[in-house]
Amino acid sequence: IFELIANISIKYHLRLSYKIFYILFKFFLKKKIILNFDNYKFYAYPEKKDLSRWMIRNLKIWDKKNIYLIKNKIQKKGGIFIDIGCNYGAYSIPIAKCNENINVYCFDPSKKSVDKLIENIKLNQIKNIKFFQIGIGEKEKKANFDDNLKNYKNSGSYQINDYNDGTKIDINSIDNLILDGIITPEENIFIKIDIEGYEFFALQGLTKTIKDFHVMIFFEFSRNILKNHENFKFKFKEFIKTNNLIITNNEFEEQDLDEMFIKLNKLSPDHEVLDNFILIKKKT
Repeated sequence: IFELIANISIKYHLRLSYKIFYILFKFFLKKKIILNFDNYKFYAYPEKKDLSRWMIRNLKIWDKKNIYLIKNKIQKKGGIFIDIGCNYGAYSIPIAKCNENINVYCFDPSKKSVDKLIENIKLNQIKNIKFFQIGIGEKEKKANFDDNLKNYKNSGSYQINDYNDGTKIDINSIDNLILDGIITPEENIFIKIDIEGYEFFALQGLTKTIKDFHVMIFFEFSRNILKNHENFKFKFKEFIKTNNLIITNNEFEEQDLDEMFIKLNKLSPDHEVLDNFILIKKKT
């Protein structure tokens, strides 16, 4: 019944009525449900720390604005989509479903996340997603990864680290994966990076890809990045300059990096993330 009411509410935009229903009856929901959005579906889990629970509460897909921006760009220009930190497929499922000729590559070191991604791939009968249970960084190496949910606020917060927390996992770079034929590149490459502070390592493993192709990179700018790098501000500025990039918001308005750091430092203690931003090449 919960699933039926949720899907009727999505179809007829009854979010206010649903909000009252959800507050009253959320404690009775004990198993996963299927939510229908446009031409794709998601399994959503009611457990408090499960990231997909957000969809049950809000009847929306995660990061809808960014997802539709990528869908529109990739449908107009063609290309591939690389999802780094794919989790349950919040980005990859809608993007793969918008055109079966778009090749989508998903990466996540968490077996828990990849298992839920596989569930959603099967639910939607998708054939154009390839998934890999590895981490993405600056080079091929081993690192530690902690996906013990009790250590995090939700299942989207699992972290790769270079300390001794968690289990050893394989890391590789996108540059290497293209060179090794794991990823088949096209002229346009759209990339989403959301790996809880490990984003700059992944960017450092993209330098050849940035040079050789038209790349648009969506990334999360958070305090977690600062924890993983000494002199990060200087290194990030050098990376942007060396690779002839600019940072924009999702309206493609250029952003000042110094201002971004000021805003990041002014965030309240209970907020880690400033926003999502885009890296693109400067126009020549």
